[in-house]
Amino acid sequence: MNSTGATRAMDLRSWAVPWAGLAFGPIAWALNTQINYSLVGWACSKGSNPVPAIAAALALISIVGAASSFGAWERNAVGKPELAPDGRPRYLLSGVGIASGVLFAIVIAMQGLAGLVLEPCVR
Repeated sequence: MNSTGATRAMDLRSWAVPWAGLAFGPIAWALNTQINYSLVGWACSKGSNPVPAIAAALALISIVGAASSFGAWERNAVGKPELAPDGRPRYLLSGVGIASGVLFAIVIAMQGLAGLVLEPCVR
């Protein structure tokens, strides 16, 4: 890896925060659920179904949170999961953030797939 690539990788890890996957995933899922419920009347009257597109965008946001947690995971990896010198468990928090972000992205994608199968007016 050249010095530009190493610098770019270091820049990506510098913005990464361990808790991003824990925050972005549930927030994206809650937004997905609320937006989908609030658009039922509109989608039924218009005959279009925005659920899959909304789910794709919000699943991507959840994956971005997981990626940020992964960047923090790499930055805080010291070979074994120990507490950082300041006593904060960033390594563990990053791992849970990755898992949470991926899990919520899968849940959001499943809701989007249901939108592909079901019509908006099904009650």
